[in-house]
Amino acid sequence: MTHPPIDMRAAWNRTSAGYQELHQIPVDSAHYGPWAPTENELRLLGDVRGKRILELGCGGGQCSIAFALQGASATGIDLSDEQLAFARKLAAESGVEVSIYQGDAADLSRFEDASFDAVFSAYAFGYVQDMARCLAGTARVLSPGGLLVFSLDHPFRDCFWDEETDEESLIPARSYFLRDASDWQFSSSGEWMRSYHRTIGDWIDLLRDAGLHCQRILEPEPVLTPEEKNTWAESYDLETARLIPQTIIFVASSGC
Repeated sequence: MTHPPIDMRAAWNRTSAGYQELHQIPVDSAHYGPWAPTENELRLLGDVRGKRILELGCGGGQCSIAFALQGASATGIDLSDEQLAFARKLAAESGVEVSIYQGDAADLSRFEDASFDAVFSAYAFGYVQDMARCLAGTARVLSPGGLLVFSLDHPFRDCFWDEETDEESLIPARSYFLRDASDWQFSSSGEWMRSYHRTIGDWIDLLRDAGLHCQRILEPEPVLTPEEKNTWAESYDLETARLIPQTIIFVASSGC
């Protein structure tokens, strides 16, 4: 299927203000998405004090700020200028320093080899078209034994998203094996976005080809805080959401 171009940088610039106002993402912990436990609960990165952490697709900077508040040296990169402006302001208000860069997660050439102890990403990799390049860059900037931890929409969930109604269904609406770009409208802004479906096997292969070793795959049962119920209820049927895995989390390590 041929898709018309979407300027994702511009789309996120127009979406940023409404998104941040609606979701009010806290900075007390790094998060893995609206349906998952937080890093404070999962502790996949362990004690981050003194660690150099790079966040890919940092958005409004909440996760990077959480790492900085916990004693890490945090760096974030994102495509959207407006998201980064929000991140800089929030970091200043939170009293921490976060190094913030505008750029594509697939292009990490600005960073030196082995310059980070961990790379983190929450719900951003689904927007990246060239994941092979992104993961090759990630492997390069990770120190030996460093961790990559990332979350995204569970690939199985994609099968139950009906693009015609823009709602989740209990009946599969598309093939799990259809590897294609998906265009959809952001509920809070009406902006068209583009994401890319990959199977779990695809992700394992991408990690292996980049020289990264998959250590764990987590499929947490969908949970929502009371605050999230208020902000996400307009977009999702919560009862339906609990029946289908929503978030998947990968933990991988670089070679020693």
